[in-house]
Amino acid sequence: MQQIKKLFGHKLIGNAYMKRMVIKTLIFFPQNIINHVTQKVWFISSMEDSWAFAIRGDELKKDEHLVFLSDELLNENEKQITWTIAHEIGHVILGHRNSIGIRQTKYGIAKQEKEADKFASKYLEE
Repeated sequence: MQQIKKLFGHKLIGNAYMKRMVIKTLIFFPQNIINHVTQKVWFISSMEDSWAFAIRGDELKKDEHLVFLSDELLNENEKQITWTIAHEIGHVILGHRNSIGIRQTKYGIAKQEKEADKFASKYLEE
């Protein structure tokens, strides 16, 4: 677990529980996905000692992704948290776009959600 934490560098921003759950979820994945996620994805949640924080625009480089994990999610059971993190990693690995700033059909959104679910289940339900 320490090795994965080290690979993230400063891209895990939030409380200790969130960081532990992200790392715990990544253990289910093969090394190539672990490497991609730790190099290209930021995970952000609330922090116990901060109400807010800012990320400079140049800190998030081209082809990097940001995943926000809400306090509500982190209050769920570990199975739900792990599933949601794996699902979001699926969106990243599969190259999905979100509907912020671009128009997507309901069918397109539903298709991406099914693909991300299938991705998560491939690693979590084997």
